[in-house]
Amino acid sequence: MNRRSLLKYAGAAALAGCATPQTFARETALAADLDAAVSRFMAANYTPGLALAVYSADGVYTRGFGVTDLATGQRANADTAFYIASSTKALTSLALARLHHRRELDLDSTLAAYAPDAPFPDAVRADEVRLRQMLCHTSGIDNGPIGFRSAFSGQHDAETLWRLLANSEVNADAPLGTFEYTNIGYNIATVLTDRMLGVRWQDLLDREVFGPLGMSRSSARMSRAMRGGWSIAKPHQMDVSGAPQRLTLEKNDQTMQSAGGVILSANDAVRWLELMVRDGRVGGAQIVEPEIIAATRQRLAQQDSEFAGYRREAYGLGWNIGPYHDTTMYHHFGGFAGFAAHVSYIPEAGVGVAALANDSSTGQSVIHGIANYAYDRVLGRSDATARLDAALSQADAQRSRGVQRIEQDRANRAGRQWTLTRPRQAYAGVYESEAWGRIEVNVEGEALRVQFGALHAVAEPFTQPNSIRVELIPGQGEPILFTGDGDQPDGLR
Repeated sequence: MNRRSLLKYAGAAALAGCATPQTFARETALAADLDAAVSRFMAANYTPGLALAVYSADGVYTRGFGVTDLATGQRANADTAFYIASSTKALTSLALARLHHRRELDLDSTLAAYAPDAPFPDAVRADEVRLRQMLCHTSGIDNGPIGFRSAFSGQHDAETLWRLLANSEVNADAPLGTFEYTNIGYNIATVLTDRMLGVRWQDLLDREVFGPLGMSRSSARMSRAMRGGWSIAKPHQMDVSGAPQRLTLEKNDQTMQSAGGVILSANDAVRWLELMVRDGRVGGAQIVEPEIIAATRQRLAQQDSEFAGYRREAYGLGWNIGPYHDTTMYHHFGGFAGFAAHVSYIPEAGVGVAALANDSSTGQSVIHGIANYAYDRVLGRSDATARLDAALSQADAQRSRGVQRIEQDRANRAGRQWTLTRPRQAYAGVYESEAWGRIEVNVEGEALRVQFGALHAVAEPFTQPNSIRVELIPGQGEPILFTGDGDQPDGLR
């Protein structure tokens, strides 16, 4: 369903185990203004597609704009599922908070007490670090292999991730009790809960969040959406012309992880926003206990930072906390190759906004600019239009800077010569790291193709002897150095 207007809230009806608003199909000035604001961004070709959901006490607005995929031209709508990257953390935390409330899980348990057989090194102090600290980024633990395999290569199963707990290290830059935002706390927390509860985190989200809220176009499994024939936004990123282009790197079940592994639609997002704004109620029905919502808002970790113009004073269970003008906003954004997500709400004002784009170049400027405009209009701020104009200018500037970076990067690489000292076939083969996984190098004519699980790229020259450059993640070039003194390379790094 594609709601084009901000609609008056009129009551509740049962649907998929929860209540949903009945509405009057009446156009409003606010709805027309939101349509016009988004259309300005879409006309400037900053992102192929966008989904917007606004919840307020006076009504809801959900709509999709543009296309899901430039290659097919399929239109986006309010049921199109967009990947929300790290905004997932707020959903994972909510599911675990519900278990804690029912005493099926103790978030105040130490890692060692909760999972005594977990092979953590002594140095990470598993007997002191608590599960709650894993969710608010104060655990002092790092683990590159688990983070990389879970989000990027997809080379893992439950036993592999359990074994890799032994690769955990002390985060020297942010020891226990110090806030540093990472994915790894969520990754490790759900490695533990998957095993100890006997329920995978994806199923917890279905059971504790998506099912009770009637979020029928939300999932932590891409395969479910594909089997169901859902409308799914595809990833795009700006090229040297400044226009978005389709990416080949896509999320799959193996790379959808608990710190960033959910797709959802505007129609589902508005239910989630209502739940958070209304202290666990949707359509008048109490879906989640208000104490649980209050627990997610607790200031568990202090921070003093700013991101995209938003001040961040603290972090709760899956939410950054900071001021928006003269009130408190809870927000979590997300970004990954091809996508950008803004999810936030202001309980004091009774309003929440989700803006989702299938572009990772100027998409961040777009979603924040639109979200701010929605808040400013609902809150009745006189500078709403001026701030929207500024956001459009910011997106223009971001695109110009992006084009300059791409041009400069291409110029820097254009003159490079191959430094490989052996025939191409000598580099072909399988290289495996117990911690990081398996890389395959294949020869295709004169080209070397590198496959690292879900990641793949054709190699370019690099500057060191016996090295290549690959963009396994679009826009992020990485060097690979072949090692060994004989006729055949014996490893890479």
